[in-house]
Amino acid sequence: MEAEILIEIKDAEKRADEIIERAKREKESIIQEALRNSLKLLSSKEDEIKKSQEKKIMDFREKAKLIKEEKLAEGKTLTKQLKTKAEKNIAKAVEIVIKKFEESI
Repeated sequence: MEAEILIEIKDAEKRADEIIERAKREKESIIQEALRNSLKLLSSKEDEIKKSQEKKIMDFREKAKLIKEEKLAEGKTLTKQLKTKAEKNIAKAVEIVIKKFEESI
């Protein structure tokens, strides 16, 4: 009878050890799976951030290009206006110089 009880105790201990070992393997498996998932998620988020930054840079470059073109167009318009005004002033200046010259004669 005592032998049977001892055998039952040893069997129970063996089953308990197996349960503990299985639980340790499952725990390790869960940890490894969580680690793989977190690495995938991290990689995915890094890619998203990189794409977002590249898009912002491209948008900024496009905006800068448009501003540059706008400023160049404004500069060209202003240059044309100044040239036209200068040409008008040349004719007046020539007239003034001729009058002064005639008056001095």
